[in-house]
Amino acid sequence: MKCPHCFSEVTSGHSHCSQCGFSSAAIRAYLGSDWVRLERITDNSQRLSLRDTRHLETVLDDFERRFPQCFLAAYLGALPGTLTVSDLGFWLINHGAFHTHQISRRNDFGIVLVVDPLRQSACFTVGYALEQMLPESMLGGILERLRQPLKREEFSAVIETALRRIEKALRARASAEPRTSEQPPTIVGDASDLGLQSLRLPQRVSSQVSRHV
Repeated sequence: MKCPHCFSEVTSGHSHCSQCGFSSAAIRAYLGSDWVRLERITDNSQRLSLRDTRHLETVLDDFERRFPQCFLAAYLGALPGTLTVSDLGFWLINHGAFHTHQISRRNDFGIVLVVDPLRQSACFTVGYALEQMLPESMLGGILERLRQPLKREEFSAVIETALRRIEKALRARASAEPRTSEQPPTIVGDASDLGLQSLRLPQRVSSQVSRHV
């Protein structure tokens, strides 16, 4: 994960950045250490209409069907001067219990978009498992695409554009990954060797002794 202040690499499990000294404990002291429940779209600034929210939910559903291991969540809200969008994104990826259709999804595969409407600023924070798929340079290019809709206060377009660009980036990286050659199995004892489980109930062994007259 990247440090939200200097964007240096922060090793998983470490509580501070070795480059700038940023400590996750400082944010926890400010926002708390409890996990918080969040919807995929949290509009604390009330900038989205009901129609916008429903449309974005549909777009998010499509994204999660295409990438079932991932999820994207967006937070819109005016932040105090002591908290940056990067700070909040860092805290949410570590303390957010996001309400997706599959609760079992881990935050390692999460993408959090934080938007401050008053500052007209936005940032991405991604889980550890997606950092190689979505490097900082790529996310920076996507954020550049969001500048104009941010200035126009088109916040629904900000979220949808971010989602479409993330989806395009993931598709490009997935198609570029070389596929390993898979060898066919040499011996198949039964259907279970092919990953198939029998539905037939096991036969019961009778405890009675058969007698012949």
